[in-house]
Amino acid sequence: MIEIGNRIETPEGVFYELEYGGEGNIYKNEDAFLNRPDEVCYVPEYAAEDREDWRVSESSDGCFTHNSLLALCKGNEEVCQDLFYSLEWTYPTTLLEEWDSNGYFDEIEGWYDSND
Repeated sequence: MIEIGNRIETPEGVFYELEYGGEGNIYKNEDAFLNRPDEVCYVPEYAAEDREDWRVSESSDGCFTHNSLLALCKGNEEVCQDLFYSLEWTYPTTLLEEWDSNGYFDEIEGWYDSND
């Protein structure tokens, strides 16, 4: 199981401590992605920008759950799985935009049908 970084519970709330994951500092938890869809499973490096302790609050916009990644993937579970396992340091939307410009979604039925 992929587990990079730490989930820390404090009296002030839950925080995610990022660690180096090969390309940058991230929090990534495969068990949360696979088994707890509403728990944070990924936090990109830039979510902790300007933070010396590399800790990000659970309420931050930079925290992603399986369900929030799935929403970015228009409900397509296969794309969501590809996205999670491909994330190395960047925001998920950045990687999706890169994939789009490279034609990743061209063969996925219905991807361009909605007004998203």
